[in-house]
Amino acid sequence: MSNFEFIRATDIHSACSALKNPGYMAVAGGSDLIVKIRNGMYPDLKGLVDLSGLEQLNQIRTDENKVIIGSGCTMNQIVNDRLLQDYFPVLTKAAATVGALQIRNSATIGGNVANASPAGDTIPALYVLEARVVVTGVNGSRKIPIEEFFISPGKSKLEPGEIIEGFRLLLNKTRGEFLKLGERRAHAISKINLAVSTWNDGRDHYRIAMGSVAPTVLRCKEAEEYLENCEKISPEAIARAAEIASNTARPISDLRSTKAYRKQMAGVLLSRALNKLIQSA
Repeated sequence: MSNFEFIRATDIHSACSALKNPGYMAVAGGSDLIVKIRNGMYPDLKGLVDLSGLEQLNQIRTDENKVIIGSGCTMNQIVNDRLLQDYFPVLTKAAATVGALQIRNSATIGGNVANASPAGDTIPALYVLEARVVVTGVNGSRKIPIEEFFISPGKSKLEPGEIIEGFRLLLNKTRGEFLKLGERRAHAISKINLAVSTWNDGRDHYRIAMGSVAPTVLRCKEAEEYLENCEKISPEAIARAAEIASNTARPISDLRSTKAYRKQMAGVLLSRALNKLIQSA
């Protein structure tokens, strides 16, 4: 790698221009990417484009009825933001589970999403908040619903010469829970994770998403509809929703867990999350 190039981007346009070159990748926190590079996962890598100095990517701001979270915002920045705590607690709770404290100081939400891992912890939270991914390239920006952004494990609709600029969320006050299972809590890649968000606009709405149970994060729309049609979220209703979640999950067995365990725990996590929401109401 004697000719390896490290570019500190000064603006989004120049960053995207550099990333159009074959073999160039974006880096911000680098918590995952640097490990992969050291492990030889990118043998044809020619250069890195550092986005960490782009101030507009590091901000959380409101725009009329929307909240815009810059892709360069770190996990701890998200965890400690009062607006996100008040309006989108499922996201702050998810960000709080990403690695140990030192990792959360550098790991960014944009990197977590760009990895396109079905185990990414902030992704189910963004699903249940129905976020839009703001993707920017040299020819302009496009907004992609988060559910349409992922193609397969490790692959998204991000094209060469594009970056994730941020995420747009409707400024809608919600309640939420995020739960995960892993071998070691602080450092774990999730065996399975689950996010639930709910709000009331005259009637109760529910959004449920599960990670590590399919090639991409999976919405559990049947369970959502079932809960929305319940007069009361009773223990029986929770048990039925949990059963639906287990039946919806399409996991595989791998080094971290088995298919059967993941299917079972999809229901268990949903039951736990719904009970926590009821207790905190």
